[in-house]
Amino acid sequence: MDNHPELKNSIITDFAEAYSNFGLNPLMGRIIALLIISKDPQSLDDITEKLEMSKGPISQICRRLKERNLIESVWVPGDRKDYYKASEDIFGQAFQNQKAKMSRNIQIAKKYADIAKDMNGEDEQYAYKRMIEMQSFYELMDEHNEQFLKAWKSKLAELRN
Repeated sequence: MDNHPELKNSIITDFAEAYSNFGLNPLMGRIIALLIISKDPQSLDDITEKLEMSKGPISQICRRLKERNLIESVWVPGDRKDYYKASEDIFGQAFQNQKAKMSRNIQIAKKYADIAKDMNGEDEQYAYKRMIEMQSFYELMDEHNEQFLKAWKSKLAELRN
């Protein structure tokens, strides 16, 4: 992409905006975009230079992305720097991360349905019914998400063959 910096910059800018639209740090989007379009692993210095940002925030965001299994550390023989690349299935992993967050809503609904279930009162029974509705919604979503992940893994295997 060195021959087409305008394309690289457009991709990075659009990823930053997309991450921001999800309520995430735009720098995460910039780093992810850079690593997705880079054939070779990138050191923190490379990322800092290419994104024209300071090393501190980039290092911190890289740590967070690594914890979420979106990027991986790569060892480069003869170099002591930290290098990173996008995870092999970064898109599937990002979806799994979101799925886990949504699945937490099932536990919230169950917790408050159990509490409200045996309470007397119209308001408490209304809350109970809404929690059952919430639980059903997220359980169904979870089932569909599982089916989607299976389909995605199949599609990814097809794309890589």
